[in-house]
Amino acid sequence: MSDDPTLDILKKQIQEAKKTSRSGAFKGKMPQSFGGKFFNVGVELVAGVLVGVGLGLIVDWVCGTSPWGLVSLFIFGSIAGMLNVYRTLTRKNPIDKKDRHV
Repeated sequence: MSDDPTLDILKKQIQEAKKTSRSGAFKGKMPQSFGGKFFNVGVELVAGVLVGVGLGLIVDWVCGTSPWGLVSLFIFGSIAGMLNVYRTLTRKNPIDKKDRHV
């Protein structure tokens, strides 16, 4: 392989680690837990509002339109956050019966 024996040993260790990590990898096919879904809902709502407020403050600072940029983009951010919450709550993750471990 190479002239350095420590490099060969390191390559073998990396290959072994890759093999073991793939065997126990998360497949992502299990449904989200109840608490996890509500945490997602909260993050989606807060993120939309914070982005709207941040952009509103920047628009007001750059254009000197205080407080209209903040108010309007707060409203748009809130609507976007609620839309994201709706999308998160209505999303369905189908599970194949062959992949289900009971």
